[in-house]
This record gives sequence, C-alpha cells and structure tokens, in this order.
Amino acid sequence: MPPRARERYDGEALWNYALRLLAGRSMTIAEVKRKLTAKAAFEADVVETLSKLKEMRVLNDRHYADSFATARRDGAGFGKQRVLRELAVKQVPRTVAETAVNEAYAEVDEVDHAVSFLKRKVRPTDFSDPKHLQSAFRKLRYNGFSSNAAVKALKQFSTNADELEDSGDD
Repeated sequence: MPPRARERYDGEALWNYALRLLAGRSMTIAEVKRKLTAKAAFEADVVETLSKLKEMRVLNDRHYADSFATARRDGAGFGKQRVLRELAVKQVPRTVAETAVNEAYAEVDEVDHAVSFLKRKVRPTDFSDPKHLQSAFRKLRYNGFSSNAAVKALKQFSTNADELEDSGDD
C-alpha cells in the first residue's frame, strides 16, 4: 500500500488551518511558520498568512515570551536560565526572550525562589549526605538557578553546602 499523500492547503484553507492551530494554544512565529510550511501548497501563502496573523496581533513573539516566562516562574518555579533555554528551543529571538525573562524575574529574589523550588521539588529531608546535597545542587542548576543562588539556598538546609561553592560556575 503506497503512503498516503499529504494534504496541501492554499490561501483560505491555510488561513483556517493557522487559526485552528492558534485556537488550541499560543505559539511562536517560528512554530507556526514550520507547521504552515509543512501543509502549504505555495510558499507565498505562508508568507501572506503569517503577515496577516502578525498584523491582527494574533501572532506575537513578545507577548508569547512574556506569558511563557511568567507561567514558568509561577507555575513550575524555574529559574531564569531554564526559561531562556526553553524560549531558545521555541526559536524566540534572544533579545525578545531576554527582555521578557528579565521583566518577569525583576521582582524575584533568586535565593528565595530556589528555596521554594527545593521545598516543592526536592523535599530537603537529609542533606547531610553529600550525594543528596550534590543531587539537589545539580537539580537547581538544571532548572535555571545560578550557582551562587543554589549554594545560598542549600546553605539554609545544610552546613555542608559550603563545599559546593568551588564545584560550580555561573
């Protein structure tokens, strides 16, 4: 049995497809462009559809980055670097991502945020064991907290956290 031919959209059909995509969830310009390009019969229709969406302010990377950064800060409790990495994966321009993340984290004390993250995600019960302490440190670093903030947060749970200061860099 031969593979089924992909359905290709042009003009109005591509516009309706784009609206269905964006009705489901917010997306970056790059994500929408990739999906439209895969379905479009003509490249000119992709360009026209994207420009219409931008003109109507339905598609805006700055707005997307602002809401994404706020949601990741409040919902998942991630640090700045993790949010910047995720926005880079979604192909949000670096300057737009940095501005959004810096604004979202402007009033956030990174150490307090890291402590809150530890309490929710790691359950700091026994950090006297160096393996648990290192694991918590790595978890904080992976989730976007600076080495300095991670060490300061871990110092609230263990006196052995001083040993971590030499092991990480910002």
